[in-house]
Amino acid sequence: MTTITEKPSPNWSLAKNNELYWIGGWGEHYFDINEEGHVVVRPDRGGKGFDLYEIVQALEQRGIEAPILLRFDGIIRDRIKRLCHSFSSAIQEFNYKNDYRPAYPIKVNQQKHVVDVIRLAGMEHLLGLEVGSKPELVAVLSIHNTDGALLLCNGYKDAEYIELALLARKIGRKSIIIIEQFYELKLVLDIASQLGIEAEIGFRMKPHAKGSGRWASSSGELAKFGLDVHEIILAVEQLKKVEKDHWVKLLHFHIGSQITSIIPIKKVLKESTRMYTELAKLCPSISFFDVGGGLGVDYDGTKTTSNCSMNYSMEEYARDVVSAIGTACDEASLPHPVIISESGRAIVAHHSVLITEVIDVAPSVGVVPQLDPPQSDNELLHEFSHLYHTVTAKKCHEALHDANDLRENILERFIQGDITLQERAYAERAYRHLIAKLRLLSKELKYIPKDIEHLDNKLLDTYFCNFSVFQSLPDVWAIQQIFPIMPIHRLAEEPKRRATIVDLSCDSDGKIDHFVHPKEPARAIHLHELGNTPYLLGIFLVGAYQEILGGFHNLFGDTNAVHIDVDEEGNWVFKHEIEGDTINEVLHYVQYDSADLIERLRLSIEKALKEGRLTNEESAKLKKRFKEALESYTYLVV
Repeated sequence: MTTITEKPSPNWSLAKNNELYWIGGWGEHYFDINEEGHVVVRPDRGGKGFDLYEIVQALEQRGIEAPILLRFDGIIRDRIKRLCHSFSSAIQEFNYKNDYRPAYPIKVNQQKHVVDVIRLAGMEHLLGLEVGSKPELVAVLSIHNTDGALLLCNGYKDAEYIELALLARKIGRKSIIIIEQFYELKLVLDIASQLGIEAEIGFRMKPHAKGSGRWASSSGELAKFGLDVHEIILAVEQLKKVEKDHWVKLLHFHIGSQITSIIPIKKVLKESTRMYTELAKLCPSISFFDVGGGLGVDYDGTKTTSNCSMNYSMEEYARDVVSAIGTACDEASLPHPVIISESGRAIVAHHSVLITEVIDVAPSVGVVPQLDPPQSDNELLHEFSHLYHTVTAKKCHEALHDANDLRENILERFIQGDITLQERAYAERAYRHLIAKLRLLSKELKYIPKDIEHLDNKLLDTYFCNFSVFQSLPDVWAIQQIFPIMPIHRLAEEPKRRATIVDLSCDSDGKIDHFVHPKEPARAIHLHELGNTPYLLGIFLVGAYQEILGGFHNLFGDTNAVHIDVDEEGNWVFKHEIEGDTINEVLHYVQYDSADLIERLRLSIEKALKEGRLTNEESAKLKKRFKEALESYTYLVV
């Protein structure tokens, strides 16, 4: 591959990078580009910027290789601060007579170091944790020790889950068991009676209103979780019969993740606030209104209702929530409840950046001066050559039709045995050079036909990167999520290649071919030619769901991860370094025992030695390499 020296391009402006990568749209002021052409991170959005490329270089000097997941703890703190400030401003604006408390649903990112940062950052705001399963309850029950902070217990529940949640109250945890299925109420009543513990419960209502965006179908009257109106009434009646209606402390609803439009939020608030006021008349003990999750993240920076964006701000969201609840309670002459939101995605999405290195490039072909056919009597090959050398801008549309027809004829003749492999290889190469020339000539036209424009998608480089989509970006594969991607250095140079990105996995879906663009998703990303230093890409806003949903396709494991923070002098420091999975670890996940593998290898080596197929020196090298491989990183060592 050609060696390129990194140096600024004289006709390239740093500002043009924003047009290509739209960092001003999705960056939320956390990410920017410095004068050296490196991406910088500003954890508090307005202060000192830290050079991302320098951080990665420092990690590599410590032996921490890409792919690396960088977690910026300061961004988490800033997101919580901004969320709480948005609600406190709205509370003041609308003269709301109670408080706001954030809650973090740990399913969004359950990594302990992440949860710890969130807990500590939210202590002064009495940030609560929400769990959706028994394992999640076990994970946080002992560490969630902020006095007065809620422990919201959601999800399907068995007797063991409920007993654990109730006993947690004995060690000072303010657990609220949220009834999502009607059968759970009887379990709570029975177990609380057996234990002699007074429970606190909430109801999850099933609103008729639906959300917007990709998860809209998960809400509404056919939603998986929640109680219908008649079930809530039956539950209240059942509680009153046993004089336990004072247990009711909270009403909760959820209309889906990543709500892209503010309109469904306004609509569901009208319905849910009415439900709250009616429930408060039946159960005056109720004092919390949990509006659930759904607060979006503007992944593509377009501020639209696309699946990867949102047409409202965090501040607008807070104002709508506070105004709706306050107005409903005032009209019903009821006290204002404490407002809770479970805005997990909005808290953690921005804080993580995945760094990957480009390991190879399969370049697309371009225009060449001559395209002479091989020595052959085949007229179809000569037609390709003639078409290439004689085509003009005016005839490029017609030439495309001719080229496609020629290509099909050559394929048929090859299948019939009339064309050799070498001749077909020339035809394929000629076709690619021809469409490159057609696309270039078409730029002279006032109107470019669509099928000529679409040739761009056939003229892309393929950049091979050292990571797994299925492990680190499962939403790219599963739901075609768009994440911002850009080089973290060399941005003072003009990126002249248009490319798609593929990962290491042996799967055709292990690719990224939709990218952030200010108007609509782009089918290619602009990248630089590989140079004489490692070429590093950053994949941004990956802090929500990606780690925990990742799969071990091809047995690629968790990447290296590093928590980065700022010390008292304002310099960045590495707070935690978490080594990525070794091959031995991922093999253990799928029930392979390393001792057994080593022993089986030894037996095979002994047999090969006996049969003379292996020397003693070769056997020693094989055993050494095998054992080293077991303890090595699952990704390539570049």
